[in-house]
Amino acid sequence: MDKHESFKHLIEWIIFLPVRLKRRSASRFHYRIRSQAIESVRRALHGFSNLKADSHRVVYNVALYLLLLDQDLSDFTDDLINSIGEHRRKYLAKYEATLLYEAAEDLPHLLGRDFRNAVKMLGASEEQQLCLNAASSDLNHFGQSEKEFLGKIRNALAAHREQNALAYIEALDQVIPLHVMRRAADLSAHLNRLSNVITEIAQRSTGTSSLIHDMLETNKQ
Repeated sequence: MDKHESFKHLIEWIIFLPVRLKRRSASRFHYRIRSQAIESVRRALHGFSNLKADSHRVVYNVALYLLLLDQDLSDFTDDLINSIGEHRRKYLAKYEATLLYEAAEDLPHLLGRDFRNAVKMLGASEEQQLCLNAASSDLNHFGQSEKEFLGKIRNALAAHREQNALAYIEALDQVIPLHVMRRAADLSAHLNRLSNVITEIAQRSTGTSSLIHDMLETNKQ
């Protein structure tokens, strides 16, 4: 790295230092809360799997998936904000775009018929089911509207499916990290909305009677 590039990075570090410090403080708080939630849901999911309570297992599996996905998105955002140099940011952005693309592909399957049947089994209210439908619709819209943008980055760059080296470089030149980060923020907002509804449903099904009923229904199948 030449002196000009080093000086440029130093100036960049100084300019963005307040933003990075603010983000670091917020991230530590959210990471602690999220980590506690991940561990709690993970233990519950293990328990429901061992008890063969399938409806609980399906719902808690989705809840854990959303928490882990949100953690990964947060980690990518932290790394992008704290990274120095455009090359490093583009490198991180192309893999965050891949995560966004794959998540948008997976979520409709996770929220499919088995999940809908499970939330009904757990006693989700009509209002909660409507909220789930709305959140699922927003996620589907995100996946459809961003598929071309994210897919191009994922296929040509992150998965190295572009065997034309010049085309690869041209595609990389078009990656704007801020655009990827904005889409990650959009998806995180959808995930949080969905997680809140699932949490409400899970809280209604914490009783022993609900668990026993689920185990009996599972054994009938």
